[in-house]
Amino acid sequence: MKSMGKWLKMQWIYKEFRILVMGMLSITAMLGIKFYFFEFGILKTFRYLILLWCLTAAAWIDYRSRKIPNILLLVLLLCGAAVLTGECLCCGEYAVELLFSSAMGFLTGGGIFLMYYLFTGGGIGAGDVKLFAVLGYYLGAVYILTALFLTVLTAAFYSVAALLTKKATLKQEIPFAPFVLAGTVLTMMLEVWDVL
Repeated sequence: MKSMGKWLKMQWIYKEFRILVMGMLSITAMLGIKFYFFEFGILKTFRYLILLWCLTAAAWIDYRSRKIPNILLLVLLLCGAAVLTGECLCCGEYAVELLFSSAMGFLTGGGIFLMYYLFTGGGIGAGDVKLFAVLGYYLGAVYILTALFLTVLTAAFYSVAALLTKKATLKQEIPFAPFVLAGTVLTMMLEVWDVL
């Protein structure tokens, strides 16, 4: 816990980090209230908020270092498993459906990106493959496809804009986790506003 506080203090000097944290606090408050009125239940709300904040950390780290730490993904997976266990215990009649959806989301998210990773010879990083597997575990089989589509769409818009404004070149690598965060936030917003 002490090392996390030290890390946050070190990152706070960056203006982009402060903007990201303030933006995510606003989004968290807005989605938290909407989750409550949407009757998600405390555990599903907690699962989504854990996901948002861990994705925020992953996005920042990927932006700064072009890597997603395995320890962060492991923590995210373990927290997700704990919350999912609680959800299954509270909603016994839906336990099998919840477990199946999480397993299929994990396989779908990880599988699609693993195929892309293998066929492109590393066009994306292995951390992105693992991140999408964990994301699928949290969102389930249905919403992972929406998150994947919105992630790729936001990354494409950014890439085109960066190329047109000459802020990037075709050979330049861009961190993918920030777009995963954006795609996930958009997916959650669409879910709670009954668009999906």
